[in-house]
Amino acid sequence: MPTQPAEASSLDPNDILTAEFEYISQTAFQANEDRARVTNFYLVTLVGFIAALLGTQMDNLMVPQVYWAFAALFVVLFLVSTLTLLQLIRLREAWFESIKAMNAIKAYYEASLPGLKLDTAFRWKTVTIPEQYKPWSVGFLLALQVAVLGGASAGAAVVFFGLTQGAWSWGWAVVVMLAAATGQMVLYRALLQQRSVGRKAAQA
Repeated sequence: MPTQPAEASSLDPNDILTAEFEYISQTAFQANEDRARVTNFYLVTLVGFIAALLGTQMDNLMVPQVYWAFAALFVVLFLVSTLTLLQLIRLREAWFESIKAMNAIKAYYEASLPGLKLDTAFRWKTVTIPEQYKPWSVGFLLALQVAVLGGASAGAAVVFFGLTQGAWSWGWAVVVMLAAATGQMVLYRALLQQRSVGRKAAQA
């Protein structure tokens, strides 16, 4: 009859689960930290470009080529805001997966040690995890901040494009700004809800 290696017989499952739980908690923490870093990077980029715009000599701003350059610049900033939003979505999903993994370990101990009544000690369980799309959460507010700034970039691009044509309207700029910001938030909600529904269907 084969015997287990000495190394295998000395393994403590609790040590493995504890190490796994600590690793998962670190990934959840890192996902939250990365959300702040991603948003701050976008803010620094946006402020840097606006500072460059304000530092431009007014005489140079009268050149049509400069209008085209700034129009293109703000279009790029809008695209960067969209990419930043997609990163926030991915980081929200990463945090959600980490929380699910942590709850799986807690559920294992609840089932293995029923006498301790661990279910009364844990507020978050698999069935009570917040939805991926949760209005007024920190992740939602960060996404809203990026969407508003992205919409403002799109509106500024319209203004400078109008200046290249010698005629522009604040009305159109505001319409584009609101449409762009709303569109990004709709994208944020749709992707998180769609993937959340997909995971629930796969688990059913």
